[in-house]
Amino acid sequence: MDKRINERLKVSLSVEILDPPHLGKVVLVTRDINKHGAFILLDKGKCLPVGRIVSLRMSGALWGEKLSTISARVVRVTDEGMGLQFLDFDFM
Repeated sequence: MDKRINERLKVSLSVEILDPPHLGKVVLVTRDINKHGAFILLDKGKCLPVGRIVSLRMSGALWGEKLSTISARVVRVTDEGMGLQFLDFDFM
């Protein structure tokens, strides 16, 4: 059962992971997003561990900005990718 309070929007946005820097420039795509987080499509073997804090740059088209830089925590990893919880951002 899904515990989310806010519905996720099925949207494909380009997301660039800026930090951790050892990943280099990694450009990924969202599967869905809501005001608290996003799910990023990525091979499970390349996902970061749960609890890891990341810095992202993503399109702000949904909230009227060209680009936004966001801190997020990895909260789950699946075969399809990783779920991120936004830490300092709320676009709705």
